[in-house]
Amino acid sequence: MSPAQKQQEYYQEFANRIIQRIKEGTAPWQKPWRPGERFLPENLSSGRNYTAGNSIYLADAAERRGFADNRWATYRQIKALGGHVRQGEPGEKVVFFQRSKRILERDDQGKPKTDAEGNRVYRHERLDKPVWRTYTVFNAEQTAGLKLDRPDTPQPLWKAHKRAEAVMQATDATIRHVQGDRAYYHRNRDEIVLPERGQFPSANHYYQTALHELGHSTGHPTRLDRDTLKDGIKQGFGSVPYAREELRAEISAMMTGERVGAGHDPARGAAYVEGWVQALEEDPREIHRAAADAQRMTNYVLEAARERLQGIDQEIAESARGQEIPRDRAPDRDRPARAPDRTAALEPSR
Repeated sequence: MSPAQKQQEYYQEFANRIIQRIKEGTAPWQKPWRPGERFLPENLSSGRNYTAGNSIYLADAAERRGFADNRWATYRQIKALGGHVRQGEPGEKVVFFQRSKRILERDDQGKPKTDAEGNRVYRHERLDKPVWRTYTVFNAEQTAGLKLDRPDTPQPLWKAHKRAEAVMQATDATIRHVQGDRAYYHRNRDEIVLPERGQFPSANHYYQTALHELGHSTGHPTRLDRDTLKDGIKQGFGSVPYAREELRAEISAMMTGERVGAGHDPARGAAYVEGWVQALEEDPREIHRAAADAQRMTNYVLEAARERLQGIDQEIAESARGQEIPRDRAPDRDRPARAPDRTAALEPSR
């Protein structure tokens, strides 16, 4: 089988799996994730999050196979950490695009160059065409012999809310609160419209909704200038382009919600199931493109808020040393409220 055929087989298999999960309502972004819950996959060796399509692929694999641990690693990484993969355990494939190659530097006599510590010196040369590779990874629950740290204790809700608020304050889009039950992003006015905070059943619902609309706003021409936002507005609710933009916003809201600790609410995803399925049936690579765009959306809003988030983390550290911890001033969590209508989350088509 040629490399191109292997790629196509991988993308088609993943698309088929996700299509089935979407129909069942169990795709990662269709599930409610609790505030502070760590569910997106991270590498056991480096501690870094898997990104884009690999993130969705492994999150789905963990759910499908019943793994509670979100950490993964290759066979070699696990061995280097002093453990091993239990016999007979099947792994999961992740993809990697190699965009450069490492070349050993040599002197005039052809001998390898070394640095002051005696380590060989390499240079990286960009490839004309990226090389597509796959790696097999295993979940931490498939290993033995490792001394695994316990998962971090979920942060208090007030911290998650402060972090989510910081992300909202960092945007240069206008955020307007109005009476009613609609939440949407208006591209022409570059405006996020949300119901009044007190209309939400909880502060979590408010911030989860806001993060979704904030994801849409990254598609503005002055930011990431995303075609799916423009095309979705042009063709309107119910169209495949509209569903493709909503897919990106939902995945981004899930990613951002985990990063700030606010969790994820998939309440209105059912309206887009048909469009999501059609988009993936037309192009098996669409889920990877959507996840890659969602990753860029999340990275954009978090980078804009980086200094604010660092300040909050510093404040938390000072509080932990004995200073007073601020009380959560969120809306009354027990008061019933009508959930916002996010079925049409973008401005009407012109």
